[in-house]
Amino acid sequence: MLLGERIRARRRHLGLTLKAVSAASGLSIAYLSQVERQRANPTVTALSSVARALGVKLSFFVPDEVHAAVVVKKGESRVLHLAELPYQVRSLAGLGQDLQLEPLLIQIGPHFTSAPSSHLGEEFLHVLSGRMVLHVGEECFELVAGDSAQHPSTTPHAWGNPGGEVTTLLWVGTPRLF
Repeated sequence: MLLGERIRARRRHLGLTLKAVSAASGLSIAYLSQVERQRANPTVTALSSVARALGVKLSFFVPDEVHAAVVVKKGESRVLHLAELPYQVRSLAGLGQDLQLEPLLIQIGPHFTSAPSSHLGEEFLHVLSGRMVLHVGEECFELVAGDSAQHPSTTPHAWGNPGGEVTTLLWVGTPRLF
């Protein structure tokens, strides 16, 4: 897939107009249109602005060796755990360049609530054990093991574990975090 096609596909996937990407990137609508149609080649600085506006890393637009499947064996996943935060995040995905989804296994410590946030992308979660509270916009949901939720990440959202035990959930979202 050519660079302009990758940019257009990501923009459309997010449901953004050229006007919205223009406002977020500081680049003109006409220029962005030319880039998408392969009539202009962006500088690294311009491409970096587009990547930021589309919520991806600059490397998202640089094709790497393509693999049909990426497999992560038990014990090979990457873990992010900061002592200051009462949750642990384990990446369940490999490092395939063309992959857009980020599946994570998250363990939330007891009595933790995140600050509300919003960003480009989409999120899906499935509670594997424990219970959690999910705030999406003005709505609040209490979820238990077996429950799932999906929402656009552009809507302010927060989640937490109101219980005394660890909550484990499968989270899948875009754009990739690792």
